[in-house]
Amino acid sequence: SYSFCTLLVTQHKKPHLSLSQFVVLMRLSDGKGGLTPITDESDPETIFDGAIAGYKNEDGETIELLTRDDIAMLIDCCDYDEEEAVIDIVFLDSHFDDDGGRRRRTGGSSSDPLRNFTVTKQSVSLHNGYAINSLSYNNHFTQFVSTGGDRRTVLYDVVKKKVLWSDTGSNAVLSSSYSPVRDHFLVSDYGGVIRLFDATKDVTKIKKRSTFKVPGSNIWHTEYFPCGGLFVASGTKKGTNVFDIVTRKIVANYDVGSDVFDSTIVNRTVVAHAPDASPHCIKLFDIRGGNSSYPALHGHTDTIWSLQTSASGNEILSSGIDGTVVIHDLRTGKPTLTITASTLTVRCAIFAGDQQQYVVTGARDFTVKIWDTLSGSLHRTHSVGQSGNEYSYSMCYSRNQFYCGTLSGDLFDVSW
Repeated sequence: SYSFCTLLVTQHKKPHLSLSQFVVLMRLSDGKGGLTPITDESDPETIFDGAIAGYKNEDGETIELLTRDDIAMLIDCCDYDEEEAVIDIVFLDSHFDDDGGRRRRTGGSSSDPLRNFTVTKQSVSLHNGYAINSLSYNNHFTQFVSTGGDRRTVLYDVVKKKVLWSDTGSNAVLSSSYSPVRDHFLVSDYGGVIRLFDATKDVTKIKKRSTFKVPGSNIWHTEYFPCGGLFVASGTKKGTNVFDIVTRKIVANYDVGSDVFDSTIVNRTVVAHAPDASPHCIKLFDIRGGNSSYPALHGHTDTIWSLQTSASGNEILSSGIDGTVVIHDLRTGKPTLTITASTLTVRCAIFAGDQQQYVVTGARDFTVKIWDTLSGSLHRTHSVGQSGNEYSYSMCYSRNQFYCGTLSGDLFDVSW
């Protein structure tokens, strides 16, 4: 259950107009192939005063789509070299209660939602036996970008089950991130180089569009802001940097004097990252230069390897070397759930399920596990390896299916 909408933002050749000076038109699918407009003129309370833009579902509940801040963010970050910016966004339908927490659907079948859980090893070799360092879906969930220790970046079609395109760089490629607003993607490497590729035309002839550099750093993680105009890059020695896509300049830097293996976008101005230094905690900063109102988030005793912000923006999921997975509440600054997922490193963890009611973990004990985010109970366990480097190293998720890449280069399709 996903809702698709297009936000059309038209600006009048002045990049710093106030929100009221823009024409904002949100078009929602009417379920019949057409689009139903909700405009600020016909219903200003829905978009602005009520702090939501939404619609009624079949149960009569109002489903939130865009907050006032979301709209301001999209306007702030659109490409002002163009008269018009069209932004496609995917929203989860009916996921959260009034205060942003996860909730269960009521009614319907009481059968096990994971009854069709399967894990299938794919025959394709994306990186010739080298680590699959990252997996990033495109906006339509039909393809993903994979990066590896063999210095290659690969675009893989999940429908046709084949490699569409590949590129070989100078160093091992560590991370990838697909733009939320267009068919562009970023990849970063051990040499501190970040490359932006354009896949808007022929996916078999993708071309490099821009290059960004953080000299002396290995870039472990890149991630686009929701607006698509900025991205965050975290790595060794230089901490975390925020780049402007158009100017290719660093607009914010948070150097904590230690390596940073992962970071995540909290909202349009706040970034969370996990410095590899004691005490091992998640720190948040505001890219505008002021101090974030969020406190540091604690819950780990060793290096934090992965971070993900929930769809509501109220929680952060983390995992690390201490074998634990923690869900942090950004409103209270405290953990709401701590799971001991393994006695070894939990290399990756992601929210899953149509209401983010699950957490999927990949650990060095060669397992993929699915946990309940409310109770912390274990639903499923499946082996993805037996020895050596055959353990989960990267994941990407779409609805009730995701892909898992291992350090030994194997690719697994996990679905239910």
